Order: sequence, then structure tokens, then C-alpha cells
Amino acid sequence: MELHTAKLTQIMLFRYLWNNTPKKSFVSGLWLREYEGTELWLSIFAHVLAKGENKYPYFKWYAKNIALLTPFEHHLHDNGTEEQRINYSLDIEEKSGGKNTADWGKLKRLEEELKQEYKKYFPTTKGLIIGYKYDPDEVKEIVGRLNVEFWNEIKEKTRM
Repeated sequence: MELHTAKLTQIMLFRYLWNNTPKKSFVSGLWLREYEGTELWLSIFAHVLAKGENKYPYFKWYAKNIALLTPFEHHLHDNGTEEQRINYSLDIEEKSGGKNTADWGKLKRLEEELKQEYKKYFPTTKGLIIGYKYDPDEVKEIVGRLNVEFWNEIKEKTRM
């Protein structure tokens, strides 16, 4: 897939997430509407299992693997230390008068859940082949099915 098409596909996925999920940070609950239409808008979409490390390349297009975060939370998720995340949580709590905090454990639990899903759907051995590499059609079929299941879960949650 050429770079331009990949970027467009990713933006379309982000737009679909934006239109079909609450416009709040996954970890802090802070509203993200102020970022729409700005140069920071793309920064609110964070891959839970980092796409850049190449450990989980097949989940790049899996909607469940993308969490909405403030740009600073996204930075802390990707590059921050545990101490910086704790300090951020304390800052949020202080600024909100104890009403809000940043629950990084929620993101960690989702990360563990996604790792288990990844192992289930993309095992490193297939048949007698160790280090099996999935072809693009296999990836599209599996991730497509997972996305359908994810969107159905989202629809069910919004009906309640």
C-alpha cells in the first residue's frame, strides 16, 4: 500500500472512531472536541499497541487498538515515564477538585487484552512454520472481522 493511501485509510478510520465513540479521553474523560479541525486532531488517536515498534503490525488498522487521548496523554503514553503519568494524574485530580483523574490502568488493561487477542489471531507459528508471516489478504480478513465485532459492541453500548 503506498504511503498516501495508507495515510488516507488511517484518517478515515480515525474519522469513523470520532463519529461513533464519545469524544472524551479514554484515560481522563476530558473532552476532546476542541481539537477537531485543528492541527492537533490526528494527535488524539493513539495506538494502544504501538505501531512503530513493529511488534504488533497487524493491529495497525484494528479500531479497538486506537484510544482517544489528549495530545499530551498520547505523548505520555508513547514516551512518558511512569512518574510523569502519575504526576499528570495528580494534576488532573487537583485541577478538577478531585472529580477527575487519569486512569492509566485502564489503558494498561486494554493493552493486555489486545496482546492476548493478537496472540490468538496472529500466532507466530502456523502448521509447522515458525515465524509465519501473514499475507495482506489474511490480515484484512481477520482485522476486518475483528472491526465488525468491535463496531457491533460499540453500537450495543450506545443503545443502553
